[in-house]
Amino acid sequence: MKTRQINTAIIFITAILIMACDYPDWVIVDDPQASPLDVPPFVVTKPVIEVTEHINYFQCAGVVFKFLNNAEKAVDKITASFMLFDMKTQANPFTGSNVFEIERRCFVAPDENREICISLDHFIYIAPTEPYLIDFFYISEVLYTDGSVWQDKNGKFRVRDL
Repeated sequence: MKTRQINTAIIFITAILIMACDYPDWVIVDDPQASPLDVPPFVVTKPVIEVTEHINYFQCAGVVFKFLNNAEKAVDKITASFMLFDMKTQANPFTGSNVFEIERRCFVAPDENREICISLDHFIYIAPTEPYLIDFFYISEVLYTDGSVWQDKNGKFRVRDL
């Protein structure tokens, strides 16, 4: 009898947890049976916008994050996708689109953790005085040195900020 009550309680709590999330894919399950395809072959930190010069990468503004390569092969190129917003108004700060998909060539060996800097200098016409807000950031493609490709074109493994 107690086992049935405990199982019912677990099911109830799980249902509440799923209903409390805007998106059920936010629920992370530590499942030893999970497929390696259920997680990306890397770990990224929350990206930040820098509005000062970052020598050899950008002079006015850029996106900076850490990238840990968990794959057994070296990375040749990373494509990052994200949206930028004005810090005060949370509106689009550009005259065009605020949606970006930018490629960055960078060699990242297996098990290496590297800082990645993506320049925004070619997309802005006025240097910002304060950082933009970055939202819906994700790595949409990883090209490896052996020519193989990992993709997440829909942002399943995104970092949300707003």
